[in-house]
Amino acid sequence: MSGGVVFISSIFRDLVAVSPRFPKPGETILGTDFFMGFGGKGANQCVMAARLGAETVIVGKVGDDEHGVAYRQNLELQGIECSRHLGIVQGTSTGIATILVEGDTGENQIVIVPGANQRLLPEDVEKAEQDIKDSSVIVSVLEIDFPTVEVAFRLGRLHGVKTVLNAAPARREVPLDILRNVDILIVNQTEAEMMTGMRNVEDSVLKLLDMGCGTVIATLGSEGAIVVEGKSRKIIRVAAPKLEGPVVDTTGAGDAFVGSLVYFLAGKPDMDIVEMVRRSCLLASNTVMKKGTQSSYPVKGDPSIQHLL
Repeated sequence: MSGGVVFISSIFRDLVAVSPRFPKPGETILGTDFFMGFGGKGANQCVMAARLGAETVIVGKVGDDEHGVAYRQNLELQGIECSRHLGIVQGTSTGIATILVEGDTGENQIVIVPGANQRLLPEDVEKAEQDIKDSSVIVSVLEIDFPTVEVAFRLGRLHGVKTVLNAAPARREVPLDILRNVDILIVNQTEAEMMTGMRNVEDSVLKLLDMGCGTVIATLGSEGAIVVEGKSRKIIRVAAPKLEGPVVDTTGAGDAFVGSLVYFLAGKPDMDIVEMVRRSCLLASNTVMKKGTQSSYPVKGDPSIQHLL
């Protein structure tokens, strides 16, 4: 699978309610729409990379419920390899994400119940060692337990595979044994400041380099992103693209960015990292103008994105 990507993934079924505004504590309000989708940061990123054309393998767990069955079918439809390392946990629910979307702004609030994701163990990653060895990039998130992520990146380093960590959701104390094996760390501003205790993103990304990461990319939403490589320690700003339509739903946009970046890392390794970030911002920005998470992601044949790929 030379040039492929292994995703050590969280998997969540999305239950999405849309309302004109978020309810106050103790308040019940009338919503305008409800739908179910497929989510989980790791799986979202895997789907985005696969839709853009990356060869992908997923390592994860689902429950033995209808959500697990539906999710496996979804991954297969995306062309993702899930026959080898997508486990089914008996007597456990698939991870569930309850998402509230504010209709007027597209902003969201999310509560996750991990379910089967908590049963993704280091030994499951070890069983995928051959796939990791044969890949060019390995990716993980912090919706799964630290020991599992640690083993994944240790194996990645052992086999000379580029390691990418999206440190989301925000966690205060990410083990240094993980960060020292991270080639590229991707965080948003809140995550960066929480991990470092710093009060601004510029100081945070430099501190993250000091903590062991090779390159740090901080996404800044409507303000774009910043990139800092360990060799130069120069902070480079990448401007956010101008949207060609209204913001409908920001859910999953950060995952779309990660999936896009990983696609470039695997498929166009000679491209400058700043250019990869610029193109990934453009690809991710397209998703906020559509409803849903994975359902908002483009596919490789979409003529509107061909110039970016």
